[in-house]
Amino acid sequence: MAKACNPIRTPGKLRHTHGPCFGFANFANLKSAFTLVEIMVGVGILAVTIVSLYGAFSFGFSTIKLSQEEVRADQILVQKLEALRVYDWSKVTNNNVLTNFSTTFSTTGAPGVSYEGTVAVSPFIPTAVNESYSNDLRQVTASIGWVSGGISRTRTMTTLVSQYGIQTFKP
Repeated sequence: MAKACNPIRTPGKLRHTHGPCFGFANFANLKSAFTLVEIMVGVGILAVTIVSLYGAFSFGFSTIKLSQEEVRADQILVQKLEALRVYDWSKVTNNNVLTNFSTTFSTTGAPGVSYEGTVAVSPFIPTAVNESYSNDLRQVTASIGWVSGGISRTRTMTTLVSQYGIQTFKP
């Protein structure tokens, strides 16, 4: 048979002089549970953390998506400008270059991003007056636009095309 509790009461504390105390009356003096306020503070901190993580992930994924769209737009522009390398000079000077193009990219069956672009060829106007090479150069500007997240976005690239190529150009 267990001994009865023999508590020593001191202000603010309850101590036992010997052995475990099996009386139910002493459970009221133990403070081992969380209060409602502590639980609510913990839940509040957890909620703020979860909302912050959701916002950070959402921002990160949208930034990655936009970055991928921008890289894809740059690749399309480079492809259009590189295609001019195989054109005959007469096609470039007579504006027989494809001026409008449209491309749609879709990933994993989701609705894709539609890119609309233009290519414009214009005579090169040098900064110095009466340059001898001005008739042998054309300025090509390729522009592309698309809508991402409800915002219209654009990219533009400009290059020069020479009649005899860059390697054999003689001013």
